[in-house]
Amino acid sequence: MSGLNSTERFSDRADAYVRARPNYPDAVVAHLERAGALAKGSPVVDLGVGTGLSAEPFLRAGYAVIGVEPNDAMRESGDRFLAAYPRYRSVKGTAEATGLPDRCAQLAVAGQAFHWFDPPLARTEALRLLVPGGWAALMWNDREITGDPFAEGYERLCHRFGRDYDRIRTRHVDPEALAEFFGRVPGMAEFAHVRRLDFATMAALASSASYLPAPGTPQHEPLMAALRLLFDASSSNGMIALRYRLRVHYAPLT
Repeated sequence: MSGLNSTERFSDRADAYVRARPNYPDAVVAHLERAGALAKGSPVVDLGVGTGLSAEPFLRAGYAVIGVEPNDAMRESGDRFLAAYPRYRSVKGTAEATGLPDRCAQLAVAGQAFHWFDPPLARTEALRLLVPGGWAALMWNDREITGDPFAEGYERLCHRFGRDYDRIRTRHVDPEALAEFFGRVPGMAEFAHVRRLDFATMAALASSASYLPAPGTPQHEPLMAALRLLFDASSSNGMIALRYRLRVHYAPLT
């Protein structure tokens, strides 16, 4: 798995991704509106849009969104997931080479994707496609890893079965990488939210993680067996609660 590049890692996981990954609360859109990062009538460009989860809150708020995604399976899954939104369209491209015209958007966002980018090249491309004074926002849904037995046990499973886990979690999320992309120290806001999952959805969430064994690989069944034991020991009425903190870094790009 570590031999796959960032555009290939999720090809066999798109369905699990859209089914199980956490959504993005609408509060992030309201916060960016108050900050002046959004303009009615100006599209939002979502870099590394994947299956469309990060685009949905902007679409719900009435904005047009152009999703940029290099992985065919993920992009096509996103097109299906967002088919009810006529103001959404996707293009095949990367954060470093979107193929979009100059000055086509007021805001560029990336949800759970910046750690795959080349920060200097992505900054250059964002500056090209944004209108003068345009903004960027980088978002991560950080899963809480302490505070309850399931969260702590699942973190141990990620370390036990994961490949590249620590590197993926920390790559390009340090203050220096963020400042390099924004050209300044960006603003930051956090939004807590909780998801309640049954075992099938929790198993799909684990299957969507690029650092965990994919279905059909030798370690997938041992992972699922360990996850089943942890889930049964921690669940209540067949459900567990996963706590997340949506973290968004945002600033104008100049």
